[in-house]
Amino acid sequence: MSLPDSIKTLRKLISEMPSMSDKGAERFLEFFWQSEKKESLVKAWNDFFAFKSCKKCFFFAKLELCDLCSDQKRERNKLCVISSPFLVSLIEEKTSYKGLYFVLGGDITGSKDFKRLELVKEKARFLLDRIEKEQINEVILANDFTSQGEATAMFIRESLSGKEVKVTRLARGFGSGDMLSYSDPTTIREAFENRR
Repeated sequence: MSLPDSIKTLRKLISEMPSMSDKGAERFLEFFWQSEKKESLVKAWNDFFAFKSCKKCFFFAKLELCDLCSDQKRERNKLCVISSPFLVSLIEEKTSYKGLYFVLGGDITGSKDFKRLELVKEKARFLLDRIEKEQINEVILANDFTSQGEATAMFIRESLSGKEVKVTRLARGFGSGDMLSYSDPTTIREAFENRR
């Protein structure tokens, strides 16, 4: 007997995720199918899809703007550029940074998903426009130290050359190829404090 179409579709969608294969998707589905946490997963999944993308920074938002962009107590002249919305909580928990964020959603090179690349490039253009319109005086490039992250940081830095804004990059506590999401709290905190 063949698998139901809905399960085939789910397996296909999960297998298209980065670092996931058909077999990995099957193991993922089997684990949750047999798990006692099925109901919790379904609730969390539905709650997750209730979030939208913030109109200003592309972080998770229930309304048009996320809680961070709406918070008038934050330093509104600083903007930290990151690749993933999940890095926001890491930076918030491990550093003293109290400025705003901008989530690119990836790097401007390296992906075979051309639709996603175009979306990231479109966001980068929106970022440059936002920096010009708002009173941003420091842009912190917190991209990964991979070749794609470096290319993205260089693209943004070069796009801002000649503009009256300080562009800083996280300090090198990271090796070439390092990803922020896998780093320890001390390295992240020191990289922010010693940015240049």
